[in-house]
Amino acid sequence: MCGRYFFQMEQDQAAFQHLWDHWNTNELDTFQEGEVFPTQQALVLLPSIPHDYSLTVMKWGIHGYQNRLIINARSEGIQEKYTFRPYIHNRCVIVANGFYEWQRNGHAKTKYYIQFDQEPLMYMAGIYNSEQAFVIITKEAQNEMARIHHRMPILMNKSQMLAYLHQKPFQEKKEIIIQAV
Repeated sequence: MCGRYFFQMEQDQAAFQHLWDHWNTNELDTFQEGEVFPTQQALVLLPSIPHDYSLTVMKWGIHGYQNRLIINARSEGIQEKYTFRPYIHNRCVIVANGFYEWQRNGHAKTKYYIQFDQEPLMYMAGIYNSEQAFVIITKEAQNEMARIHHRMPILMNKSQMLAYLHQKPFQEKKEIIIQAV
């Protein structure tokens, strides 16, 4: 689940203005734009005081047991997993335009692009470690997503994202569009 996502920073849209404002006030390393793969440097949001966020760049994927790269963490049981337990309060948000998922049909696979309806940005829940590497938190797929794959990221809009970062309760975003690509 969620082995790739897409992010393109657009200068002309109002939804991206807050990101641009944060980006321009920080001297950040470059990050992957377009299709983002595990191990690449990605734009990540962290909580900042009082109830805002800051931008940073982190690597997608944490090395776990036997140095295996882990890119996603199941929300069910994340607090019991040895790999994630020390970082459960290190919340981050991964900003994206959408993510990709593949549906198996026998030996063939169909690639789908999932995005929010009428919103150019989506925010995916994550946690990060002391090496500045992150994983995306996933859950059981729901509604139309369940017909494509059994897992999906925890998705949020901007206000939900701020609540998540600041350890407050929130309702997940539900309305998505699924397109074969």
